[in-house]
Amino acid sequence: TDLFAVSDSGLPTPVGVPVIDLGISYGFPRFEPILELILGEVTVEAAWGSRDVADTNPEAAALLGSLNAELIDHDDFKQRIGACRFVVRTGEARPYANVLLRAGVPWL
Repeated sequence: TDLFAVSDSGLPTPVGVPVIDLGISYGFPRFEPILELILGEVTVEAAWGSRDVADTNPEAAALLGSLNAELIDHDDFKQRIGACRFVVRTGEARPYANVLLRAGVPWL
């Protein structure tokens, strides 16, 4: 039930939250393929995104919609990053391509 995030290249991360920085260059790797790889390996029981994604980044908004992510105020979203066990930072250059994920248990 740990909370973790997958972020674009610009999301501020509080001191003390470990960051796995995958950004090779500005814009690469993109948010979507990294998130899809992670989702293929991790059971997720809840997801949250920034409400601002709907107006500024339709592709990321559609991806968050497919996760049934709850969209919340961006300031609230940024505050919740402090509760994360870690953040996976991509090189994504488009705004609000971020998601908070709560890990679940894969009951068989």
